[in-house]
Amino acid sequence: MARLLIVEDNHELASLIVAMAQSRGHDAKAASTGEAALEALGPGQPWDAALVDLLLPDIRGSEVLAALRAHGIPAIAVSGVYKGDRFAQEAVQVHGARTFFEKPFELITVMEALEQAGGVAPQPRAPPPIAESVLLDELLDAEDLIVLEEFPPESEEAAEPLQVVPSTDPLPEPADAEHALPLPFARREQVWSESAAAPTPSSPRRALPEWSLSGVLGDTTLARLLNAYYESRHHGELKLQQGQVLKVVYFESGRIVYAASNLAAERFGRFCVRQGVLSDARLAEVAAFAKEHGLRTGEAMLRLGILDAARRKQLLEEQVKEIIWSTFPWKDGRFGFSAMRPRRTDLVKLSVFPGDLVLEGVAKTETLVTLRQHVPRTRRLFPTADAPYGLHELKLEGPQALVLAYADGSKTVEDLLSLTDLPERQTLATLRALELLGVLEERPDTPSRRHRISFGL
Repeated sequence: MARLLIVEDNHELASLIVAMAQSRGHDAKAASTGEAALEALGPGQPWDAALVDLLLPDIRGSEVLAALRAHGIPAIAVSGVYKGDRFAQEAVQVHGARTFFEKPFELITVMEALEQAGGVAPQPRAPPPIAESVLLDELLDAEDLIVLEEFPPESEEAAEPLQVVPSTDPLPEPADAEHALPLPFARREQVWSESAAAPTPSSPRRALPEWSLSGVLGDTTLARLLNAYYESRHHGELKLQQGQVLKVVYFESGRIVYAASNLAAERFGRFCVRQGVLSDARLAEVAAFAKEHGLRTGEAMLRLGILDAARRKQLLEEQVKEIIWSTFPWKDGRFGFSAMRPRRTDLVKLSVFPGDLVLEGVAKTETLVTLRQHVPRTRRLFPTADAPYGLHELKLEGPQALVLAYADGSKTVEDLLSLTDLPERQTLATLRALELLGVLEERPDTPSRRHRISFGL
């Protein structure tokens, strides 16, 4: 085990790094500013290694590296702004970092470098725990994504379209609500045990893994959590809970591959009815056929000729988007990280790019009134120096790209509205989504030391 200090001002990314360190048995702590990192170097804080983002909101990352070197603490440097051999060499040769990584990075590689710097014996790169025999079978139908064992057959759910499996043990409150990084979950069993059917003697229940970190949704946004997974090219689960509603998003290399929900209305069959693929009566026939032949809903629809494989995959992707978009308005509730990921040969392989999901989701879910509240006409938005996404990765229509090009900080939102031919709602939705994605930001009127830093370390 190593004691690791994570100096990173992106709270969600820092949470994810800490979560992974904890899942590998380390004691990790995050500091969101350089000053907080320096305070953490006081007596009685024997860190084995540290990770330092070179662009911090208050002081230079090189100052933190120098302090770590003075304390004999090995460090690795990361940055989404300072890129190329020049900065890598300067970070290592001048400021004493063991190595340097550009963002986006592969989190497992960064973690292995941290462990090596901290003197931890290298661990074999075994695959993460597989959410297979418990979570997938309890929360979702592996092909249709979101079937719970307690739910009745689809033909019986029309009268109660929003059935939820209750969880009587709520997630624990963070010990200090003002902390940017919340405390670890207690036991994951408290969340999932009541939504699981009793195990049979032939298939004994294995212990569920703990969630590494939990947090309050009011302190962040879902988009920022998606950004963190993408920027670290990480895999695993992101769990979201509001009251009795549970939703889980699965990632592979930062892209969304599945989503699950315990709402009966979000099951695949009901989603297909809403999409006009089949009627309620036809869905009842599908449910009866599926029950008779031991099939899942999607497979039954394939057998009956209602869908082909390509159409099913398209619908599943749209269903995943709808599940995630439904959490965009959540202002309370909790989130949690886990290294678990599903690996089933019968899962339909999806790959949803989070950048486009947020762009499309904001346009679909936020009203003009809400957008005006989030993006008032007096605001000035600037390009972010270390955006999680390259502009070439985002699907921006021509007029949307022009709005982004005009958003250089010299113009207010009102100015941008006058410069584009897009309707007000579409313009504001574009600006709102780009801000959620970390491509645009609002800077304070009084420049901080961060904004006076040149592009040298």
